[in-house]
Amino acid sequence: MKVLKFGGTSVANAQNIKLVLDIVINKAQEEKLIVVISAFSKVTDLLQLASQKAAVGDESFKDILVEIEKKHLDALKEFIPVSEQSSLLSHIKRIINHLETLLDGCFLLGELSARTSDTILSFGELLSSYIVAEALKQNLKNSDYKDSRELIKTDNHFGKATVNFEVSNQLIADFFASNENQVVVMPGFIAASLDGINTTLG
Repeated sequence: MKVLKFGGTSVANAQNIKLVLDIVINKAQEEKLIVVISAFSKVTDLLQLASQKAAVGDESFKDILVEIEKKHLDALKEFIPVSEQSSLLSHIKRIINHLETLLDGCFLLGELSARTSDTILSFGELLSSYIVAEALKQNLKNSDYKDSRELIKTDNHFGKATVNFEVSNQLIADFFASNENQVVVMPGFIAASLDGINTTLG
């Protein structure tokens, strides 16, 4: 089994995402793959900016949220046939709605904790990896998505968490022992504490 990691510039636009898909499909003919996807280019910066603006009472965070939503909806529409888009677009919108709720909370409270920041920043990888996974399924049926937060466990040092390798290695081993897919797509950068709170890997 091989791990392939694609950074933000690798998934910066539709052309680059197509290259990623081609690489994965070709490599999958040879061996099983874990494909780790970063947030789309500039999205982490946009999430950080939106959360900072919300925390100081600047309503322009809403414009940034619209930009983030459009970027991901456009990407999904690029790779998924119209007949299959409805449920996937709804899933993206649910994720965006959750993000909006968190940003509204920052706006109302006038603060941004390290814990909330980690959760907000996680949306970049959650959105990008989901879209890449769904795009990959169009050409490689024996592929699936797995949320890395279910496998990688850390301490509660929000902003730069440390992985609990003993727990994580066991969860990873158990998952892949029963997984039959040729390719598993996972979000990079994010994990969860033992009590299930979002963390990020610095």
